[in-house]
Amino acid sequence: MKIAILGTGSLARLYGTLFEADHPLMVGRQLGRYQLIERDNTVSWHVPRFQRWEDPAPGPWQVVLVAVKWPGMPLARQWLERWAQAGTYVVPFLNGMGQEQALIPPLTKSQLSPAITTDAAFRSDDSDHDIWRVSIKDHGTVHLTETGHANEITLKQQAASLNLAWQWHPVDYMLRLRWTKLIANSVINPLSALSGQPNGALLQLPLWRLAEPLCSEAESVAQSLGISVTGTLKWVADLAISTATNRSSMLQDVLSHQPSEIESITGYIVRQAHEAGIAVPTHQAILHLVRLL
Repeated sequence: MKIAILGTGSLARLYGTLFEADHPLMVGRQLGRYQLIERDNTVSWHVPRFQRWEDPAPGPWQVVLVAVKWPGMPLARQWLERWAQAGTYVVPFLNGMGQEQALIPPLTKSQLSPAITTDAAFRSDDSDHDIWRVSIKDHGTVHLTETGHANEITLKQQAASLNLAWQWHPVDYMLRLRWTKLIANSVINPLSALSGQPNGALLQLPLWRLAEPLCSEAESVAQSLGISVTGTLKWVADLAISTATNRSSMLQDVLSHQPSEIESITGYIVRQAHEAGIAVPTHQAILHLVRLL
C-alpha cells in the first residue's frame, strides 16, 4: 500500500509506526528518528521516510492520512491539490468539524473519509538534545466514514491484517459520532485550556457549571441539522472521568504557545448556530475567552 501521512505530531507518529511495513512517507516541517514510548514504558525507535511540505511527492498515492491540527490544514490542502489523484483515498484525523468544506474541492466526496479516534498520544520531544518522542496514553478505536472508494478496500484489508481496531460506518451514523465527539471537545477542551487543569479535575471546578449549557446549546444546533444527539452531558462527564489524567489537546496547545483548534470546535458550532438562527451565548463566550489566550 502506497501511503502518505500528512503531519509529524503525535498521531502522525503513531500511525507511521502502525503502518511501518508500508514505508509511509511522513510530510511536515521537520522530523527525525523518534522514540515511541508505550504505556508499559517499553521504548522502540523508528526512522521515518520524511520530506518537507514543499518537496515534490508525485505518488501515485493510494491512501493519505491527514494528521495535522486545524491550523495546519492550509498546508495539507495545498499538498493534496498538488499530489492527490482520483485514485487517492484521504482520511482526515482532525478535532472538530469542517473537513468536507475545507477539502472538497480539491477532493471529491467519494475520496474523503472523515475519521475520529480514541487513540491517545502526546509528543514529549527533547528539543535541547534533538530527541523526538511520542508517548502512548491509550490504544483506542478508529471510526471512519464509508465512501465506497476503491482504495478504501485497500486500507480495510491492511488494517485487518495488522489487527487494528479500525471500523467503517455509514455516513449518517458517522455524523452522529462526529457530533457527539464535537460536543465533548467543545466542553472538555476549552474548559481545560481556560483552567489549566487535566480532564478529571474539571468536574470539581466552578467552571464545570458551563458544561450543561454548552451541551444543551450544541445539541440544539445538531438537531437543526437533522442530527439527533441527546443526553450528552452525562457522556461528557463520564469521558472526563475516564480520561482523568489526560491534558486535552487544546490545553497542550496553550501550554506550548501554539495555535489552538478552537475555531474548528467551538467556532464551528457558533457558525452553524448563526446560520440556523439559534442562540449559543455560552459557546460565544467560550470562543471569545479562548481566543484571548
